[in-house]
Amino acid sequence: DPLWKLRRSQKLDMSARLELQSALDAELKAKQLVQEELRKVKAANINLESKLKESEERRRETVEQMNNLNKEMEESHSRSDKAGRKFPDFQDSIFDYFNTPSLAPDLTFRPVDVDTTPEKSGTTPSSPSFTSENEDGKTPSIPASPSPTPPSSGLTAPKPKAHQLSIKTFSSPTLCSHCTSLMVGICRQGYGCEVCSFICHISCKEHAPPVCPIPAEQAKRPQGIDVQRGIGTAYKGYVRIPKPSGVKKGWQRAFAVVSDCKLFLYDIPEAKSTQPGVVASLVLDLRDEELSVSSVLESDVIHATKKDIPCIFRVTSSQLIPQFSSVSLLVLAESEAEKKKWVRILESLQSLLTKNQLKSQQVHVLHEAYDASLPIIKTTQCATVLDRERIALGTEDGLFVVEVTRDVIVRAADSKKVYQIELIPRENIIALICGRNRQVHLHPWGVLEGSESSFDSSKLGETKNCQVMTTGVLRPGGPACLLAAVKRQVQCYEISRAKPYQKKLWEVQAPDTVQWLGMLRDRLCVGYSSGFALLALQGESSPISLVSPADPSLTFLAQQPMDALHAQAVGANEVLLCFSKLGIYVNGQGRRSRTQELMWPATPLACCSNSSHLTVYSEYGVDVFDLHTSEWVQTVPLRKIRPLNAEGTLNLLSSEPPRLIYFSNTSSEGDLTIPETMDNSKKLMVRTRSKRKFLFKVSEEERLQQIREKLRDPELRSKMISNPTNFNHVAHMGPGDGMQVLMDLPLVGDLTSLSPSPSPSPSSSSSRHTLISPPSNFEHIYHMTSASAGAFLQKEASSSSSSQQSLLQPSSSSSSPSISSLGRVGQLLSFSSSFHPPPLPQWWKLQQLT
Repeated sequence: DPLWKLRRSQKLDMSARLELQSALDAELKAKQLVQEELRKVKAANINLESKLKESEERRRETVEQMNNLNKEMEESHSRSDKAGRKFPDFQDSIFDYFNTPSLAPDLTFRPVDVDTTPEKSGTTPSSPSFTSENEDGKTPSIPASPSPTPPSSGLTAPKPKAHQLSIKTFSSPTLCSHCTSLMVGICRQGYGCEVCSFICHISCKEHAPPVCPIPAEQAKRPQGIDVQRGIGTAYKGYVRIPKPSGVKKGWQRAFAVVSDCKLFLYDIPEAKSTQPGVVASLVLDLRDEELSVSSVLESDVIHATKKDIPCIFRVTSSQLIPQFSSVSLLVLAESEAEKKKWVRILESLQSLLTKNQLKSQQVHVLHEAYDASLPIIKTTQCATVLDRERIALGTEDGLFVVEVTRDVIVRAADSKKVYQIELIPRENIIALICGRNRQVHLHPWGVLEGSESSFDSSKLGETKNCQVMTTGVLRPGGPACLLAAVKRQVQCYEISRAKPYQKKLWEVQAPDTVQWLGMLRDRLCVGYSSGFALLALQGESSPISLVSPADPSLTFLAQQPMDALHAQAVGANEVLLCFSKLGIYVNGQGRRSRTQELMWPATPLACCSNSSHLTVYSEYGVDVFDLHTSEWVQTVPLRKIRPLNAEGTLNLLSSEPPRLIYFSNTSSEGDLTIPETMDNSKKLMVRTRSKRKFLFKVSEEERLQQIREKLRDPELRSKMISNPTNFNHVAHMGPGDGMQVLMDLPLVGDLTSLSPSPSPSPSSSSSRHTLISPPSNFEHIYHMTSASAGAFLQKEASSSSSSQQSLLQPSSSSSSPSISSLGRVGQLLSFSSSFHPPPLPQWWKLQQLT
């Protein structure tokens, strides 16, 4: 049939064009990949050449530095012998280390003039001197008192005398005169001498030189790192960092300090003041094994000027969350030589820390708790973990329960803004602070499964404008209680399963407006401005203040009001009180138990804790402290992250899109199953038959669109089609009544057994190949069932009048088999007693109209 031949040739041409197009697309992609690899190789080559030049300069500087170092060592020993003064033992170990040939030249000790003291900060009277606990400076954060900075005085005494040390507050980053470490903190950073310019940490007080004032020849202390413990300052200087809106908007000045295995950045206001503040804008832990320091290319900073590019370097930390990019910081040094110095110091310090096995402690491991495309995450105000597979989210539209493993969303409570969630599993009750009036609502446990809650909920009428609430048991074996704070009033309710679920027990008044509420060793603790107190139950004795007025070392709290953020029991007899500027350890009577205080690197926004660690949230990220040793153990540089529950396990990261972050640690391990998440997910909330339940899945239209996009990719499309391996059983028939037949043909051996000649003739082989078209286009094939195929073959066999021999020797000039010849094939397969056609494969048993 000419029309059929024309259609078939058109389809073959179309198939050839598709194959050529696929090959062309694959070639273009391969070319793009080669170009990308070439660009990377060029960039790596340029970077390698710059590093080679830097290493050559470093080698020359090392020789000069070693000579200068030997001279300085001789002079230092001669001065110390004359004055009869000796540095602490750990300083001697530093000198010995840095005299080794493998010394990094920029980490050597440099003379620092101790006479350069910070500016005066105020006129608050100083508190009495404290007896120092000698902790050998293990922590970089050391306490202090809100007194003014020490005045520079030129008084000289005829005879040497001891220092007159008192707690001081410094208004700019200051280094300890003894250990050279940065004095971290917002206030009360350390001791200062009232006569001379000596400044030190509280833990360094015992090692202070006994001579006051310090002689001029001894006023210069070496600056360096104790490589055994990572204490000391390696380098400091002024740099520029991008403005918050990016490099395109320009650069802003900052003060950078490499101290105690961390890189501190302090913003400098754009006003006339050139001194940085004491609140850190960013802290990066250099003990991070994946932290890297490198130069940048012009393509990396497209908005920077060409003259600035040689002075820019990048500091990149490890990837905190698998789906989240790593924290990267661009730094613009004052000159190219200064930039090389910064890079060399940071790289050398990393190698020293690795050599001495000073690794960072991973207390919190970050995971993404659920898919970021869930729309209710953006409006989440609070959250809690219900069990291993469910979390409750309090949003601006109500309470939702998310089943993280099944992608089921349950709308548990009505459309009211939820500020806090408290669970009372003992009585199967959920307490919420919600609504415009911030009232406490009680809901039965059944609302978590999607049951109606409007008739079963209970509202506590006296809790309007509630700031905070907590739950617990006030006495062993007693009932579960809910405690709510409204201004200064603290109300206690007994919770039960029977409606109305609550019974008011008593009401007490706090010393001031309640800022924090919690349970400490089965006692109710309230936090208010500059104080904490243990409230007594109704009819018992008066409240016990945890900031005792009889302790003179705590009087500064009354002079300088601070917000109360958190309180946590430490051991059997201690309590850590966290204020907005520092943390203080006290005993059960409210007296100071440690002179060591916790210093915040930046202004804290919130505090959370478990039995072993304190987590402090600030503008630049999260800092983790060991409750027992007061050591600063971990820094998470994630901006705009805040806790959603009291334990700090669920957090909201205000990125784009907002992400729900789960902090996994030893105390929370196994509390929540971490689901697999992906970026740019197309999942949507699909309503089910229940009006309170939704399925979070990809819609059918979006799923089909994704399949279409996949099919457009020639490489992926070729992978979806299996390779052609054996087509002996396929026969492509010509046009009939609108249908074509797929039938089984005998193999070559079967055909030869039916042939009268002992060996197959060339004509029979070519005939078999003419029956099979190339595996390029199968749209003309109609797949029949075994029953319909058998009926069709019998019909063709009965109407055929040709012999069996004509099938085995068809004309080689024919481009395709005719219907009659294929009918003879059916006759042969139907009536030959020596041949039985194999059954049709299962995957061919489909029907499709052409």
